[in-house]
Parts: sequence; C-alpha cells; structure tokens
Amino acid sequence: MSIPNCSVKGKVTIITGSGQGIGNRLAKGFAEAGASVVLVARTVSRLEDAVREIKAEGGKALAVPTDVTDGAQVSQMVARTLKSFGRIDVLINCAGGSGQYRNMPLLDLEERVWDHVVDLNLKSVYLCCRAAGRIMAEQKSGSIINFSSGAATVPVAGMTHYCSAKIGVNQFTKVLAVEWGHYNVRVNAISPGLTATPTEQQFMPPDLYEKYAKAIPLGRVGQPEDILGTALYLASEASAYVSGVIIPVSGGPQ
Repeated sequence: MSIPNCSVKGKVTIITGSGQGIGNRLAKGFAEAGASVVLVARTVSRLEDAVREIKAEGGKALAVPTDVTDGAQVSQMVARTLKSFGRIDVLINCAGGSGQYRNMPLLDLEERVWDHVVDLNLKSVYLCCRAAGRIMAEQKSGSIINFSSGAATVPVAGMTHYCSAKIGVNQFTKVLAVEWGHYNVRVNAISPGLTATPTEQQFMPPDLYEKYAKAIPLGRVGQPEDILGTALYLASEASAYVSGVIIPVSGGPQ
C-alpha cells in the first residue's frame, strides 16, 4: 500500500489576503514546501516585501496587487497567474475580516459597511472561485480552500455582517463541492479560532480577546503557523477524497 502524497511541490497556488496575517504565513509556508505562490492583496509594499523574502530563500513567488471584490481585477489576476505559471492547482481564499467595523450593532450598521464586509468575505470568494475554477475545470483538477470562521456558527453581537458572510462561505463551499466534483475539483474550508494576527490584536477589544483566549481548551491563542498544516493537507493529494468539509482549527471546541 502506498503512503498518501502530502507534497505541494510544484503546485501553482494563489493565496488572497497574503499581505499579512494568516495569508502571509501560508504564502511563505507553501513556498518553503516547494509550491509556486501567487500573492494577492491590495497593499503593494507588503506583497513585494513577502515576495523578496520568499525569493531570498529560493522559493518561487509572484505578487499581483488585486482588489478581490472587483471582478475585472480578479480576472486579470488569474490571467497573470496563467501567463507566469501556465496552470492553477490551488486557490486559497484567505482575504476577509471585519477590521474597524468589528462591533457594529445592526441599528447603527450603515449599508456601505454591510456591503464592504460582505463583499470582502463572501463576494471575493465567489469571484475568485469563478475565475480560477474555469481553469481548474478545464484541467480536471484543483483544490480550493476557503476561509470561514467560528463566527459562522456562534452568534456574536455586533457582527451580523461578518457572521452572515461567513455562514455564507460555509454553504457556498458545500454547494460548490457538489457542483464541481465531476471536474475533480475539491472545495473545502478552514475555520480558524482566535488567532494572533495584527488585525485581531489591533481591532478586538482587549477584554474580549482575553475572554475568548481563556475559553480555548488547548490553553493558548492560535498563531498563523497553526493554520499551515491543515492548508497543506487540503492542497495535497493526501486529501484527494476530501471535499465539501469545513475544518475547525481552533484549539478545541468552545
């Protein structure tokens, strides 16, 4: 019996939200594991810094500044990926979050804020999956990894926009896994728990951060590198028969 192949070596991997936080750690980790990585975010300087670091370590990386809520820019990003690498094996939709709009009671929630948060967390997944999925369907192979959140299943006051978008990501993931299974395209999601990213530490109130931290069974807040192993598994052939699942990476049930 052969041992499942856990390698991502040579796999062309698009990672959105890779300017910082979890996405940035995934980009560097996948490059170190031998993947050709396309880093996607809006902040050019962060992308360029990450690409320089990856290339200095001998990795292959391309920075493509993109607003992932804009369909035209997403299509251009996919076109640049194909021009540079010729295929797309893995798409990781890591862009998201609520940022400065974290605590917004519904009665105070302006339409523009709702649109911003839902577009960033859900519309971006639709746009990137549609654009990259066309290529994967033609190839008859591919792995898509979306990013959900514990907020998809646990109600959080002041977060109707974010919670709604993330439960949307969960169902989108499951439906697309059914829809694209006959193309041999797998679609899964990772649901991180509290993770020590710059955004969480900047915008989450300290008392709330401490409350969530104390509830984690493993006794510590997650780090971006804690997500890497699950992402590598879902991108590799070791998970060839896994599709339509949402995997919590949260330090235990809370």
